[in-house]
Amino acid sequence: MAIPQGGTSEESLLNAAGMIDLDLLALQEVDFFQDRSNTIDQSALIAQGMGAEFYEFTPAIFGTPGEKWKAVELSKSNKSSSKNQSSELSAASKRDLKNQNSAYGISFISKIPIDEICLLELGQSPLGIPLVIPNESKGKMRPRIIYVSDEPRIAQAAILQNGITVINTHLSFVPGINLRQLRMIKKWANSLPGKKLLIGDLNLPGKIPAKVLGWNQLIDEKTYPSWKPRIQFDHALSADFTVNEVKKLQIPTLGISDHLPIAFEIL
Repeated sequence: MAIPQGGTSEESLLNAAGMIDLDLLALQEVDFFQDRSNTIDQSALIAQGMGAEFYEFTPAIFGTPGEKWKAVELSKSNKSSSKNQSSELSAASKRDLKNQNSAYGISFISKIPIDEICLLELGQSPLGIPLVIPNESKGKMRPRIIYVSDEPRIAQAAILQNGITVINTHLSFVPGINLRQLRMIKKWANSLPGKKLLIGDLNLPGKIPAKVLGWNQLIDEKTYPSWKPRIQFDHALSADFTVNEVKKLQIPTLGISDHLPIAFEIL
């Protein structure tokens, strides 16, 4: 949900959410009581705008990316077995959320009842990388290069009451690290119930995620940057559903992210 230019107001976020007619929405780069985004719970506000009863924000860090932050503590789920790597937020991290300490992470917003949320810690790269950032000025693209440090990554699985499990994640932008994280998710998915979908910002282009997983790529669409998309970083993948079992949906351009959304309906 990073904003191309400046921030977004509470009103504009509510209005954008009201234009999203989906049963379930998975979000990445979500702020929780950050000064830079008007100290609001973005997940709660979007759920309100969508008219969704269920939402779950999972922090990857407390603090602000690129500034001062600390890693989120996870603990093994009581329901975990030797075959299930699932975790849950530690008591300390739950207290940090309850106390509205600023955080950054990923979210589910759902009109479908969620039976359980499971988490998987994916780690981070010890090194950052120089990134070329699109920078449009006076109608021309003038890319600039910045050095960006990586941050801890996490995967969030919503076990839905309808028998489908949806995995949401935002992988590292560091080459090789994101591939390792993707393989971790594939192994974890085998321990989760129901038919599985993986959706999110994988920071991997085109057909690479589908080839690494051996899963079906459900959506083929350029998503980044939102104002002039050139590459697909945002994916929907499944080993249980095929492209013929989904219908691609168009939702309005919302202007609240530097990525375009992808949307589909399971037929």
